[in-house]
Amino acid sequence: MLRKQLLSLLLIALIAISAACAESDLTVRLEDGTLRAEWSAEPGECTLTLYMDGWPMKVCRVQNTGSLDYPIRDESHAYSARLKTQNGCLTASAAPAAAAPTAEPSPVPTDKPAPTPTQAPTPVPTVNPTPVPTAEPTPVPTAKPTQAPTPKPTQTPAATPVAGSVKADPAHQVVEEVNAERAKAGLNSLRVDAELSRAAQVRAREIVQSFSHTRPDGTAWNTVSSSAYGENIAMGQKTADKVMAAWMTSQGHRENILRPGFGSIGVCCLISGGVTYWVQLFGK
Repeated sequence: MLRKQLLSLLLIALIAISAACAESDLTVRLEDGTLRAEWSAEPGECTLTLYMDGWPMKVCRVQNTGSLDYPIRDESHAYSARLKTQNGCLTASAAPAAAAPTAEPSPVPTDKPAPTPTQAPTPVPTVNPTPVPTAEPTPVPTAKPTQAPTPKPTQTPAATPVAGSVKADPAHQVVEEVNAERAKAGLNSLRVDAELSRAAQVRAREIVQSFSHTRPDGTAWNTVSSSAYGENIAMGQKTADKVMAAWMTSQGHRENILRPGFGSIGVCCLISGGVTYWVQLFGK
């Protein structure tokens, strides 16, 4: 009799676990400038990561069931989410605002977080048609022709400066956490380089305009300084430990942080429009 009761309890437990796993779900969609993630998983604490174009924007601890709204400035990017549970991971991608969310897995960051941009094709010049002479001859100039004024060269308008506040303390804390991670891996510490720090501030203001490893003028990220050999960028994380957690969970960013050949670093933390932007530049 006792054996039958134990078998019945075991069967009920297995059914309950199967039902909990079957109900595990993660959805993500864009709604009026907001990335909304909703999830339901087996009981226990989970880790939710939000991505833009495969790069982590936000990492946070969450309960097994809930939802999160994250403000988005540009809906033209590819957004996705990953929910790490005790028994595995759930992924989901958000389609553009006009389309329904798909169940496709979230994009994975590339191994190289600072890709070299592809070169745009050289435009083919148009051929001006041969002008046809007018029926009437060109009038003979007067004895004292008037002199045409010398044209003034047009000036290229200067780029609009990006407003923002550079925060030194969070940047210093990022350097300390980078060196702590390198020490765990048995690597040398990185020294703070003045040129890389200057270049990181330039890149921080550039990623406010265009969150990309391609600069707003279309050139590659490393044109900002001849001392720069690696770059990590992020946006949205409000503290140094959160941005480091996001970078260390991404393979390409982690490889830059733990690359043995690097010996120097420059970091910038910039707050613009209420959003925090982060840049790491690595040197030899």
